[in-house]
Amino acid sequence: MTQHLTPDELQAKINKLPRMKIAHLPTPLEEMPRLTERLGGPQIWIKREDMTGLAYGGNKARHYEFEMPHVADLGYDVMINVMDYHSNNARMTAAAANKIGMRYILVLKNAANRNVQGNLLIDKILGAELHLLDEYQSGDAEGYATRLKEELEAEGHKPYLIQDHLFPRIVGMVGFVQAGIEILEQINENDLKNVHIIGVAGRSLCGLIVAAKSMGLDWKFTGVTVNYDVPLDGYIFQHSEDLKKALDLPVTFEQGDMRVLDQYVGEGYGVLSAQVNEAIHIAAQTDAIICDPNYTGTVMAALIDQVEEGGFSNDETIIFLHTGGLPAVFTFADQLAAFKGSVQART
Repeated sequence: MTQHLTPDELQAKINKLPRMKIAHLPTPLEEMPRLTERLGGPQIWIKREDMTGLAYGGNKARHYEFEMPHVADLGYDVMINVMDYHSNNARMTAAAANKIGMRYILVLKNAANRNVQGNLLIDKILGAELHLLDEYQSGDAEGYATRLKEELEAEGHKPYLIQDHLFPRIVGMVGFVQAGIEILEQINENDLKNVHIIGVAGRSLCGLIVAAKSMGLDWKFTGVTVNYDVPLDGYIFQHSEDLKKALDLPVTFEQGDMRVLDQYVGEGYGVLSAQVNEAIHIAAQTDAIICDPNYTGTVMAALIDQVEEGGFSNDETIIFLHTGGLPAVFTFADQLAAFKGSVQART
């Protein structure tokens, strides 16, 4: 039988890892009363990870509280990251690197000749050394980054190519095991029952699952996929034991711990669907919550559709995990501004 941990015991395990203060914590847990009323279903709350405060905020601020001291303590002097051109990870890593005064090289796929807007604009403002790859170069972006790393090593540097290391793949989960303790306190303060958390099917949700299982909580989880080309097995599930080992936990997450919804991706990652466009406007025009077109907008579309189709029980308390990504709104300015639909409740 699994031995459950108290919040203090779980916190003690997290505290064994080096950490620095980057995020503004705790982030608020707020009601969404107007969206709840519009949908006529279960109570909807929102966990505001868009308010973590690091360069427009987002869930990854929690990650870097653990990742930046890890990298610095190992003696690295430059970070290299490989991401897509409108990546939130790329932006927030740039900000976190600035926090510790570390040089940051950013290899961006499919970025050549793009408008300098959204996350790409913030990357430039933050001073990231940008390598904007075209479609052909993007086919070997990892090889491109490896060559940069080797050039830096030849110059006497100690570069940290993020994609080469295990810790960045689990640190986001670590940050959200911590967030789970925080959310539990807020849930208890607000006397919320029958909690069901919905968010992107990714590392943050896995961290919350592990927190809940470690503390013996009966929270339910729904993960929403946002792309077709990042299989969840390789992205998260193969690292379940790595997380358990890193924190010396009695349990970890499994595939059956979250309901996965994969029907809201539309044409693919980075392509704004009509359903997501509508969901962004509904959230904004009910409870003044701004969602991004790639991640939280997709989750909001799933939440709305699932409530309307009976995918949640009316006695549940839904918590929408808002993971940030707000600069991407401006990348999709033309499509969002052209929205002509109605956000009135369907009858």
